[in-house]
Amino acid sequence: MQDAQVVVAGAGPVGLLTALGLARAGLDVTVLEAASGIEPRPYDMVYHWAVLPGLEDLGLLEELCQAGVVAHTRSFVVPSTGERLVLDLRSLTDEVEHPFELLVPSHVLARIVVDRLARHPRVRFEWGTRLTDVWQDSHGVTVTADTPHGVSTLRAAWLVGADGAHSQVRRSLGMGFPGVTWPKRFVAADIRFDLAGLGMSPSSWQLDLDNGALIGLADDTGLWRYTFAESRLLPEETIADRMSAVFKAVLPHGADPLLESWAASRVHERAAESFRSGRVVLAGDAAHVTNPSRGFGLACGVFEALALARLLASVVHGDAEHTVLDQYAEDRRKVFEESVSPLSAQAMRLLFLTESPEQFAEGVEHCRRMAADPHLLRGHLLESLELRGTLFLP
Repeated sequence: MQDAQVVVAGAGPVGLLTALGLARAGLDVTVLEAASGIEPRPYDMVYHWAVLPGLEDLGLLEELCQAGVVAHTRSFVVPSTGERLVLDLRSLTDEVEHPFELLVPSHVLARIVVDRLARHPRVRFEWGTRLTDVWQDSHGVTVTADTPHGVSTLRAAWLVGADGAHSQVRRSLGMGFPGVTWPKRFVAADIRFDLAGLGMSPSSWQLDLDNGALIGLADDTGLWRYTFAESRLLPEETIADRMSAVFKAVLPHGADPLLESWAASRVHERAAESFRSGRVVLAGDAAHVTNPSRGFGLACGVFEALALARLLASVVHGDAEHTVLDQYAEDRRKVFEESVSPLSAQAMRLLFLTESPEQFAEGVEHCRRMAADPHLLRGHLLESLELRGTLFLP
């Protein structure tokens, strides 16, 4: 007996998009989420132009554009020189249908996708349900979980682990998570302040030796996401105190931004030893983590959701052999190791870990050249296509 054809662990963007793809393919899906509901925390929110066709294929793009912020440009702001270097994404107009970035906070996307999933009678949500163990046999997967009503057991043909960097699915499988941890901690703060008046576009990088930052407009009400880095050796309990000093250093004298929420996280470059073990498949941060400087971790996860939903549905329907999931696991791990991680590391070093003023000056000069040279800019933007791998459709 099966409770569902597929259990998806984790109701973050990757888990929800996977569940939606599976539901649209006609599968029984149960989503397990440890939180009691959708939480408005400041997590990743930038969806690159390369993933937008996939969101459109899921029937989400129009609604997400209405709920989020469409950014046709990305800016490099250099406080020390007063420069604002603009990268125009519309330089890709002749090649792609959606030459823009979409900024949508994760909880906004979650509400939209959960509403869509509620229309599918074969989808079930289990909120406040923390997966504790996984075991499998040749016929399926058994999952145990702590629920508000006690310990529960679920049986499914397949399990998708999309339960984040601390994935209990991955740990239950005994998979290693090798890699490195950056010496920085990221702090993402949602604030209300007129950053546009300081030259910030909806999608901006602040290039500064001491105060590098990722800046994005979170919605149309004037809420901004300001993400900076600090030493991970500093005490976590005093982050809020240091945040005031950060804003004092970068905002005009006397500025008093309204802080709505913030979240801190350690930054890693890690990948699971394999993205598949029998009837369990990993996706998103459960499979790999990278620093969010270019937003490639989220983009990579979206591509995985799109590919995995299609391939797993084909397997369940009997249209493909389960070995296609080995192809998924190999392809997605290769994409992370050869593209996502190294490209993200380049941005991390420019924004937050420049070793010398000379190296920083070289990085800024490269940004100047990109803003001035359409050919160089095009090459930079098209790096996003590397994240698709060989399995992405459409």
